[in-house]
Amino acid sequence: MFWSIVAVLFILYVVFSLSTIKYQLKQISKHLNIKDVGIQRVSDDEIEKELEDNSKRS
Repeated sequence: MFWSIVAVLFILYVVFSLSTIKYQLKQISKHLNIKDVGIQRVSDDEIEKELEDNSKRS
């Protein structure tokens, strides 16, 4: 019983922390006039390929 209450409280804490971080990030991007339109996304495959190339060089 005690551990289930602790687990629920921990999950609520994590959710609250993540929502706070998301809100702060939104405020920062709004303040700096950053928009998602100009951001170029990189696929996971490209990242993996570059990491493999870098590990082969080392």
